[in-house]
Amino acid sequence: MSCRSAVAILFLSFSVGLSQAAEPEIWELWPGTPPGDVGDIGAEHDTTTPDGRMVAGRRVTRLTNVSKPQLSIFRPAPELDTGTAVIIAPGGGHRILAYDLEGTEVADWLNSIGVTAILLKYRVPARDQNKPWLAAAQDGQRAVSVVRGRAGEIGIDPGKIGIIGFSAGGTPVRYAALVRQRLYGPVDKYDSVPFRPDFAAPIYSGGIPEGAAISKDSPPFFMVITHDDQNRSIAVAELYIALKRAGVSAELHIYESGGHGYGLRPTELPVTRWPDRMEEWMRKLQFLMPRSPEQQ
Repeated sequence: MSCRSAVAILFLSFSVGLSQAAEPEIWELWPGTPPGDVGDIGAEHDTTTPDGRMVAGRRVTRLTNVSKPQLSIFRPAPELDTGTAVIIAPGGGHRILAYDLEGTEVADWLNSIGVTAILLKYRVPARDQNKPWLAAAQDGQRAVSVVRGRAGEIGIDPGKIGIIGFSAGGTPVRYAALVRQRLYGPVDKYDSVPFRPDFAAPIYSGGIPEGAAISKDSPPFFMVITHDDQNRSIAVAELYIALKRAGVSAELHIYESGGHGYGLRPTELPVTRWPDRMEEWMRKLQFLMPRSPEQQ
């Protein structure tokens, strides 16, 4: 065998290993049919079209007909691992999930700063037209309970579990962080595990959820919005004021422009550098502390 062939085989083996290592571990969110789900809504599929909306020059994966909610677990490199985990809820107006823009790309960033990323594929489109937020809220509460209840299986700290959501993905964030009542009946042992996250980050998403109980015991919040994001900036500011009045740790960044739905794809606009601000915030609150050798 030639030297060039041997190198090619080694490179191929290394590449395959990287590909396999990058594959997430998948957990089913519910042991059976999720609460309130009846009937067949059709197969899950990507609705992206060649002429669809682009963000930073790239298409966006737009999943719909999600009836089997799942958690996809992306682990950071061992030498970076902080023991912190963040559940990610993509947006999409409760119709679709922007699965790469506000999901897998966010997971890549979190992994790069030593955080286990857990991508929540929650149910869309909305099941209840009178409460379009309900299925997403239920899936969000359940996600935190399951992740905390199974923390030992993936080596994370059950006291360092956050949740981030974009646009409509802020629904799982707010109903897990600010509502005390579980929005479904218990289905197994994980529903006895608290669903309140240890920190929360609604990104270009705001408003005080129905049934909220904001108090000094609410988790720390990190929020990002732009002034030109329709009236959402007002709702976000109102949430910040409510958190402030209750004595909750909160950080709010309002940028002059940028609109909506930018994810974390970099552009010339300052708002797309918000991940740097969130990393600083997480570091200040000690969620990015290196693990000691005995914790690894």
